[in-house]
Amino acid sequence: MASLSEILTLIRQRLDRKEELREQVLPLARQLIRESAALIKNAHRKEWDEAQNRRKVLLEAVSELKVKLTEAPDLWFAGFVQDALKEVAEACIVYALLKDEPVPSPEDLGIYDAPYLNGLLEAMGELRRAILDAIRSEDLSTAEKFLAIMDEVYFEAMTFDQADAITQGARRRTDALRAILERTRSDITLAYQYRKLSNLLPTLGEVTENENELLP
Repeated sequence: MASLSEILTLIRQRLDRKEELREQVLPLARQLIRESAALIKNAHRKEWDEAQNRRKVLLEAVSELKVKLTEAPDLWFAGFVQDALKEVAEACIVYALLKDEPVPSPEDLGIYDAPYLNGLLEAMGELRRAILDAIRSEDLSTAEKFLAIMDEVYFEAMTFDQADAITQGARRRTDALRAILERTRSDITLAYQYRKLSNLLPTLGEVTENENELLP
């Protein structure tokens, strides 16, 4: 049987190794967050080649992170790692939605359920941005399609009633999505009303012609 001193020495060595791993993983987690933001930017700008390459790099980095944490799997569930994985999920979901591809699953991304769910909910904020862009382009059919997705995500998310410790704050994000959804629905409704009003009003040319007819 090992002495108390030997037991504590082994514990110290294991904790030293875990701290070393944490220091190695921190920069990688920050890189995931930066690259995720860049992927979302590429997707909104329709820079698909660059976005596809960045998405591939992101998923490779997630795999690398998982391998690094084989010795200390509990670090995978550390707050800073879960936040980074949430950002990756959000970026990959936004990419898929804007490119009109199937939405990836948690298994496709190598990400567990809670950060994936929260990433999906936050992706709806980016979908609102895409809807506003579509409204400005007078592409109301695309705006309606994205609104339907937001609706589906919101009503499905409402069915998750687990504790925050399990869902990592999904309830709070679901409540925030409700407000975003209502504003977006209002924006699309106003856009339709504006289109109807524009169709009813005569064009500038027609007004000028009618004025000329009234001139002596």
